[in-house]
Amino acid sequence: MTHLFLTVLLLIPVTLVSGCAAVRPDAGFEEVQKMAIKSGDYRLFWSKDSTGDPAVDTMVDQLISTPLTIDAAVQIALLNNPALQATFEDLGVSQADLVEAGLLKNPVFFGQARFPEGGVGNLNLEFDLALELLNILMRPARRQLAAEQLVQTQLRVAEEVVVLASEVRTGWYETAGAHMFVDLQRQITQASRLSYKMALRMHAAGNQSALNLAIERSAYEQSKIFLADAEKYLFSTRERLTRLMGLWGPRTQWKLSGKLPDIPPDDPPLTRLESHAIVNRLDLAVARKEAEILARALGITIDWRWFASAEVGINAERETDGQWITGPNLTFELPLFNQHQADIARLEARLRRSQKQLAALAVDIRSEVRALRNELVTARRRVDHYRGVMVPLHEKIVKLTQEEYNYMLTGVFDLLTAKKQEYDAYRQYIDAVRDYWIVRTNLERTLGGRLPAATAAAPTRGTLAPPESETAIPRPAGVRGKPDAKTERPSSPHHH
Repeated sequence: MTHLFLTVLLLIPVTLVSGCAAVRPDAGFEEVQKMAIKSGDYRLFWSKDSTGDPAVDTMVDQLISTPLTIDAAVQIALLNNPALQATFEDLGVSQADLVEAGLLKNPVFFGQARFPEGGVGNLNLEFDLALELLNILMRPARRQLAAEQLVQTQLRVAEEVVVLASEVRTGWYETAGAHMFVDLQRQITQASRLSYKMALRMHAAGNQSALNLAIERSAYEQSKIFLADAEKYLFSTRERLTRLMGLWGPRTQWKLSGKLPDIPPDDPPLTRLESHAIVNRLDLAVARKEAEILARALGITIDWRWFASAEVGINAERETDGQWITGPNLTFELPLFNQHQADIARLEARLRRSQKQLAALAVDIRSEVRALRNELVTARRRVDHYRGVMVPLHEKIVKLTQEEYNYMLTGVFDLLTAKKQEYDAYRQYIDAVRDYWIVRTNLERTLGGRLPAATAAAPTRGTLAPPESETAIPRPAGVRGKPDAKTERPSSPHHH
């Protein structure tokens, strides 16, 4: 019996040492911020309280109290998006798995009493205390595997942060463009209404046919439908951005700051972007870490394939004559039929699949970078063409039509038609600028962050502004040929 107590005293410290590990509350959260926030002065916050954090609420309220910039929208989403907060909890799960991997299994105590027949003699008592030996020996390998899995979780969570920031930027550009579309379509609708009213007066005076009047009314009614569609699109993009920022209630009444910025004078070098993406893409790092984890798990399984189960302990038994018999106890599984062949084959197949998926993802990333690089070049050419050719050309058409109208060489409807075509050219210019910024954002997302920092911060030409007049389109800075050409206000269609 004395030997049994000594064994218990020896096993208790081992169990206590393995059980003193605690779960870290931050679970590598700082590492996630370093991986995800490589540019920009953004903050991440992991709320451990379901009711929220007063400091975060105050910061969000301050950010939405002023017109919302693109950086403010990203910051609000990183602080307040509930789906991102849910993803952060995966860090806690992985940290708990790491702690559990370092813990030893509890020792197993067994005891039994047997009564002699007839009630003559002492009780037969037997006690066993056993600890799983394999669990102790595999503890370092188990902890190392769990640590790798924690790193993989950190990479995956950081990737979610990058994706959310990219989606918010895209949503901001879409919403800003939708605001400009609505403003412009309202002016187009007002111009169409003016044209229709003029047609009504001329028809009443007998100078306009019923057919032309119906055509003018059709154009006016159609412009109202286009306005309704533009307002619907604005509501949709605004709600999507609101959802990404995690806002609800009175906070949904935020206002947008400014309009679409004009494109920078030059794009950063678009060379070696593929290798840049391969190095920086976090989802590729997640896939790479998955392959490493499977390779490590396969190695552990192969190394320990002959040791399925092993227990070591002490056994004490009191015979009916009162004598105690004490001795060590060893139990292990004989690998006669199952040497973990299936487990090894399964891990080998999963490893090959992971490696092939990693190669496929790398190919997809390179292709995506090339496609978006070409889209960015095309988007810039489209913007330059509208700014340097189409918009000035339609402006010139309006000016020449105005001159002919002043000399009574053309009718007022020709002037109004030219003016509406000028509006349409400007609308397509806005559309091209919006598409440029969305493509650029998608390219940055594909690269795993921002474009190369050396030239990514090139100054822009200014901010696009919608027309201010009901019947005229003031050009924003940069619309005419040279980037800084001064804006000229087209002549009013009512000016003689």
